[in-house]
Amino acid sequence: MTVLTTEQLGVLARAVSRAPSVHNSQPWQLLVRGTEVDLLERRDVALRRHDPSGRDRLLSCGAAATNLELAVRALGRDCHLEWKSDAAATVTVGRPHPASAHDFALYRAIARRRSHRRPFSPEPVTETARAAVAAAGETAGLHVVVPGRLDKLAELLGFATRVLRDDRAYQRELEIWTAHTRGWGAIGDGVPEAALSPEALPVAGLVRWDTPVPDDVVLTRRLAAENLLVLCTETDTRADRLTAGAALQRGWLTAASKALVGSVITQPLHLTGFRARLVSELALPGVPQAIFRFGHPAVPAAPSPRLPLGELFPPPGGTR
Repeated sequence: MTVLTTEQLGVLARAVSRAPSVHNSQPWQLLVRGTEVDLLERRDVALRRHDPSGRDRLLSCGAAATNLELAVRALGRDCHLEWKSDAAATVTVGRPHPASAHDFALYRAIARRRSHRRPFSPEPVTETARAAVAAAGETAGLHVVVPGRLDKLAELLGFATRVLRDDRAYQRELEIWTAHTRGWGAIGDGVPEAALSPEALPVAGLVRWDTPVPDDVVLTRRLAAENLLVLCTETDTRADRLTAGAALQRGWLTAASKALVGSVITQPLHLTGFRARLVSELALPGVPQAIFRFGHPAVPAAPSPRLPLGELFPPPGGTR
């Protein structure tokens, strides 16, 4: 028997459901086993063109694990999170223990976090806020880097945009995962059409067939106006990818707690040779897992649609 009530399990499910995921695919489920709650990776949710190795799916599950851990702590229980090979993660619910003010602030930010695939407001982000977002993602084996050589980054992102824009199979998959739903109560998965930006990278985040490619000088200038972080792991194991997703979410929630918004860029990292070039050109200390951009919102962003909470719990015999 679980140590949590039905209402408390609902709190956990709502927190997990609000985690960011690749193409808003929500590739996770929850399995409750007494004092343990497994976060299951739904391997049947596959983006074969965008995410052929499942790297972004693991980043997504890592982010969901952060939300799960924060929700348990917000319920006033101690907990321990462990990455697994058969499940993405297991959170063991412990004894009653008041949540720290910091963890509770991050938990409250879960409902406010948005993927803001638009230009940011010109209002500058304070140095204190930038440092807090970067520090929130630092953990053992993971480095959060403010990228230098923005001219080289612009050159690489411009190249990636042209490749992805002309990849017909990629564009068909993105169209399938574009949700033509809107509003604050939308149900389902996929990226809302209204959330996609007609701008170039890094604003666009997701490249479509008509995404413009500015010249390198213009793109360098746009990058310089953004707040960018590159999350790097020392190796590229399953646990590294989960850790990177968890760290990314902590940084993102820290930004949301300070009334900032953000979005993630991962699609160029799947192109052959892109990550190696990024490491070389930017002198990165490890394997880049994601690029996070954040700032003040220029326009409000509605939340992406979410699957019904009942679908987070697998039926008898396995995942749905």
